[in-house]
Amino acid sequence: MNLREKMQRRLKLSRPSLRARARPPKQRSPLGAQFTAANLPTALALQCCDACGHVQYPPTELCGQCLDDSLVYRQVGTEGTLLATTALNHSLWEYYKRRLTQNPWLIGSIALDAGPVVLAHIGENTLKSGERVNVFSHTDASQQAVLVAVAASTDMSTPMARRNIVAGMALDVPAHKEGGL
Repeated sequence: MNLREKMQRRLKLSRPSLRARARPPKQRSPLGAQFTAANLPTALALQCCDACGHVQYPPTELCGQCLDDSLVYRQVGTEGTLLATTALNHSLWEYYKRRLTQNPWLIGSIALDAGPVVLAHIGENTLKSGERVNVFSHTDASQQAVLVAVAASTDMSTPMARRNIVAGMALDVPAHKEGGL
């Protein structure tokens, strides 16, 4: 390895903006890792309290209703109502910076019929506040579970249908940079 290659390698490690392939943020807490593991085999699994039955998101160590620590992940309904959307036009994460050069990234808050309000990537830019949506979890390019919301009429009954939605949003591939290291 010559000096030029060594310097490029060092720059690649210390400067994410120079990398050819940027991935979404991967730092997750142990509770985030549990959320990812629980959502791999199902469309949507959230923490449920064994003591009072409360369904909660985001994951925590204690029930938000009764403060009991007997929380387990259970499959919940994916239906909900879109409360609000926002367009992300700037990000400090290189993965999103590269995607924002084409279009804003849509994020929304959804009140699930199961109870909690979740934040999710919006799969279609035609969704408006008050519309019925379906929310599902899927792994992104860093292999971490993220939530995605689509119109209630969209078919997401099979893992392949959900995978196609995520592929259409390009959540499952790194963001590339021409001429990156």
